[in-house]
Amino acid sequence: MVGQEFDRRSLMQGAAMLAGIALAPGVASAATGATLPDLSDVKTRTTGKVETLYKTPYFGPNGMWMTDEGMWIIHQIDENQATLIDPENGKLIREIRCEGVFRASGICIDEAGVMWIGSTYNRLIVACDAKTGKVIDKYSTPGAGQIYAMKGDVKGNPTPLAPAYPPPPPSAPSGRSGAGKQKPGTAEGPAGTGAHCILPKGNLLYVDVPPARQIFAIDKATWEVQLAFPTAGNRPHDMAWADAAKTRLWCSDSNMNAFFQHDAATGQILERVNLPEGSPVIHGAKLHKGYMYMCDDVGWMNRVRF
Repeated sequence: MVGQEFDRRSLMQGAAMLAGIALAPGVASAATGATLPDLSDVKTRTTGKVETLYKTPYFGPNGMWMTDEGMWIIHQIDENQATLIDPENGKLIREIRCEGVFRASGICIDEAGVMWIGSTYNRLIVACDAKTGKVIDKYSTPGAGQIYAMKGDVKGNPTPLAPAYPPPPPSAPSGRSGAGKQKPGTAEGPAGTGAHCILPKGNLLYVDVPPARQIFAIDKATWEVQLAFPTAGNRPHDMAWADAAKTRLWCSDSNMNAFFQHDAATGQILERVNLPEGSPVIHGAKLHKGYMYMCDDVGWMNRVRF
């Protein structure tokens, strides 16, 4: 129901969705204990130097989507701004404010013209009108929860770029460090986080969820998870289709500052592409005319020949 926190169907499906997960071959579920994927035999290469292009319209760009009209950026700010820009020069075409979104990560527009946004800090996936930003519906995020530390995790580094804008005052925990720590005397645990990217493919939405360290393929009509497979690292961020048929996808990892190509049907990792040491940290990322365009969370758009 438009304008409501949830409809009854979404709540019931969200509570039961994990029961329908189909796991990729050889993949253990989160309930049976996660393991770090073996990357030792994965074909690996390093890109050339990353080029910084221009400022994004607002601080905190945190997800991108390419269309024929331009590039959409979702900004992780309290105003929930989605901006459409010319990717060649950063010129603003238009912007909308998205309803029902809290500190978003990830944005896409599906084949039906519906805008989907990962509302990270209330652990929802929000469907919006792509022209007005009005909410159409809200859904639970599979695997949402508290990000946790695991032996063998790679620790991320901050971006080397100076902020393009003064950072806004924090209104939500970052979820990046201090996993498991709690202030003495607090009665409630951390609320956790949700989706960091959404890729559409027909009736499916491919969603990566850092707390679960997994990518879920969700049926939009039933909100049942059809497939789940592990990400390469502990901080998956934006994703991009690697081919026109959408049989392979690139999933970035912000702590590794690398891209991992997965088979979309099995989850198998086929290739790893590293950014050079000292590059801006990956947040949003989409392929465009032979380049991987990437936004850093301090307000810059970057790209690298891919």
